Amino acid sequence: MGSFFRKYKYHFFIVIFALAWISLFDYLIQMSSQGVMHSDSYNYQEAAKNLYIFHSGHVYRPILMSAISGIPYLFGCSDQAIFSFAFYVNLFCWLATFLLLFEIIKTFIKPRIALIFVFLAILVVGNTAHVFHLLTETLYQFFIVAAFYLINRYYKTKEFWHLSLAIALLLSVMLIKPGSKFLAIVITLYFAKEIIRNYKSKSIFFIYGSLLMIAVQCCGMKYQFGNFTISYIDSATYYNYIGSKAICIKNNVEWKQLNNPRADYLYAATAMEQKRIASQDLRQQLFHNKVGLIKAYISDVKDNTVSANSCIGEVKNKLGRSHFEFWRNLFFDISKWQNRFYTLFAVLLSVFFLLKTYRRIDIQTIVSFYILYIIVLSGISCGQGDRFDLVTFPFMFLLLAKFLSETKMLKRFSEPLQK
Repeated sequence: MGSFFRKYKYHFFIVIFALAWISLFDYLIQMSSQGVMHSDSYNYQEAAKNLYIFHSGHVYRPILMSAISGIPYLFGCSDQAIFSFAFYVNLFCWLATFLLLFEIIKTFIKPRIALIFVFLAILVVGNTAHVFHLLTETLYQFFIVAAFYLINRYYKTKEFWHLSLAIALLLSVMLIKPGSKFLAIVITLYFAKEIIRNYKSKSIFFIYGSLLMIAVQCCGMKYQFGNFTISYIDSATYYNYIGSKAICIKNNVEWKQLNNPRADYLYAATAMEQKRIASQDLRQQLFHNKVGLIKAYISDVKDNTVSANSCIGEVKNKLGRSHFEFWRNLFFDISKWQNRFYTLFAVLLSVFFLLKTYRRIDIQTIVSFYILYIIVLSGISCGQGDRFDLVTFPFMFLLLAKFLSETKMLKRFSEPLQK
């Protein structure tokens, strides 16, 4: 038992620190007492019910997110149980994210120093708040860090099963967040030569399995709604957010997320018509409102970068505790400034490592590409607080640890301890 603890003592420290932090956070702002706060959460619950009860798909939410979040339906549980179950799924994924992050960082810096960077990642307020809600960010973050951990292992061991499972996770993650499809495609294409070379390997079935899930999702959407696609969320997001804001800029009127007549018009249409309407609108604006689109895109990226966490902003003093307002406002402000500074650091570090490593791609190159991909993609939407950028913050600390490990200050700690 003693040798087991010595071997995994840092992992125990991470779990204990994370659980202590989230317990304190919950006590101070009563996050677990709030109930369901996001309309998106109801959307994910509806998709899970469609899958398990009605055996059908959902127009916006893909099958993998529904399959995971809807497991209680297998045991006859109520709709409310889905929201409760989401907390435990998120808590597991949240803890596992930091354990895997630690495993990556300690490959180039000593464990006791890697621990500091992981502790800082744990203290990201926005990510902590999302553990309590039926949303995709926590699960998505876990899938991404697991894929990057496996790619890092592949670079060190050259064992194909690490790469195959990593690619399978990246492909599967588009069934959690459809916007990640181009990220998965680019990374898969980069490793295509290695995948083809090992097409007879048993490990290739990880990739085949994820491709089969994607095919099932797309065929199901074609059968139920009319288009061979993963989701219609991209059409709705474009039309209701950046497309609507571009029109408002052109007409010199204020864009509002609520009471948006374009959204009412789109949601009154069928799924196929929504896709057609959004595609037609995009073509029209590219030809006749390029300036409005560009300004709307820049405005969206800025909004996603400077905003605080919306979950924290909406909490109420359900338990009637004194000093609640102080702690809520404090955490709200912390989430805002974390978003601003961490996004800036993430972009700067990503550009630095892409320029440094593009000739010889390694895990830092892939992490940097991921960070920039997420931030560039964030321009399609706005009014979401820090939801877009916060999934990059743990990886910002990974790049920061690597950057500092090469400076004089931490150079002596840059070699991991021998096992």
